[in-house]
Amino acid sequence: MRSLRPACAVIAAILLIITLSPSTHAQSAEHPVYDTKGDSFISAQELFRRLRLADVVYVGETHTDGAHHQVQLEVLRALREGNPAVVMGWEMFHSSQQPLLDAYVWGSINEIEWLDAIYWEDTWGYDYAYYKPLLDYAVEHQVRVFGLNAPRGVIRGVRTDGREGLAEDLAWWLPAGFWDRITIDSEGAYKEWFFRVARHDTSATDEIMEGMFASQTAWNEIMGWNVVKAFNIIPDPDLQVLVVVGSGHAIFGQGIPTRVELFKPGLQQIVVMPQTSDHVMTRSEIREQELELEGDYLWFVKPPGDPPNTK
Repeated sequence: MRSLRPACAVIAAILLIITLSPSTHAQSAEHPVYDTKGDSFISAQELFRRLRLADVVYVGETHTDGAHHQVQLEVLRALREGNPAVVMGWEMFHSSQQPLLDAYVWGSINEIEWLDAIYWEDTWGYDYAYYKPLLDYAVEHQVRVFGLNAPRGVIRGVRTDGREGLAEDLAWWLPAGFWDRITIDSEGAYKEWFFRVARHDTSATDEIMEGMFASQTAWNEIMGWNVVKAFNIIPDPDLQVLVVVGSGHAIFGQGIPTRVELFKPGLQQIVVMPQTSDHVMTRSEIREQELELEGDYLWFVKPPGDPPNTK
């Protein structure tokens, strides 16, 4: 009878190759996170371990994708379990609403009263069900929530009125020296991306696009300034800020992260970008779509369906 050993050896070698294959790891639900700098797939637990070493963690979102909000909640839980000095910065609120945010987290106002007082529908407007689990966790564990944004009129005014025409009460929201640093060389890729995605109307002139980019930059800079302000308000050496924000404000590690580096150099900032997909993409799929450029880590999550009904 012919020996089976050579065949077994070949099979074993093939199995070993498959086991070590990057594409196999890419398909594994146990390794849903792609490390863009290390070009490797890691577990969520390994991601959490690395995030605990950062000063600022951004978890981007598509505002109406519940899977992205679930990633934000999982990151918040992981950071909070390892460090009680975690706070959150939210794009969804502006900084003048801070007293209301503090009152809600500390329990001196109930949810219904708070939603009415903070004018959720006007301030943000997206379905509150997407954000309720994050805020419920913040209230339960008293994780302070900082408003990072400015009223919409400020951002709109930068675009339409420019440096000379912006009303004084709106210009007050801009960090000093803003107009002199709208363009930063390191944000070249960010500006190119913004022009590409924002130029829906092909008849838009370069002047119009520059105005739009100025408003986006103002948006990012105000939020970056308020991220840094959290470090000034809370002088805790263990402080971490988890930033809950639309992906377009931190893509490529630019936008808000660029401005934070301007105001407080040396902070370790990490950008996590959730990617909704029915499978964990392989390296080749990631490169085909140039997703590896979007952030430090890509976390692949399955579509979640509709948000829960909170009404």
